[in-house]
Amino acid sequence: MPDTFPPDAAHRSCGLCAELNDEEYALQKYGWEKDNTYLPAAAGRLTLVKDLRPHSGRTLHLQRCPQCGTYYLYRTDYEFLVNGSEDEEFLSRLTDAQAAEYLRPAG
Repeated sequence: MPDTFPPDAAHRSCGLCAELNDEEYALQKYGWEKDNTYLPAAAGRLTLVKDLRPHSGRTLHLQRCPQCGTYYLYRTDYEFLVNGSEDEEFLSRLTDAQAAEYLRPAG
């Protein structure tokens, strides 16, 4: 499965995808709001294609750009601490081959 994007990949000329790096990361810590980071606003404009972990406290979503069709994997993780929690968000741009693996029916 290729793990690089061809030079003519659709996301390279897409206005929405241009606002996103191949990998994005954000961290929010309870009680340390001044140090919190967030995903770019463009991440909120991606559309949900498939919930890969329904009913889980840790999100794993296949998302897609509504403008160019590029796929992304969005996931969350968290750690509960005595004085609050640490919440992490990850967004990764996928190649078509990688997205196809997530789109394949289970079984």
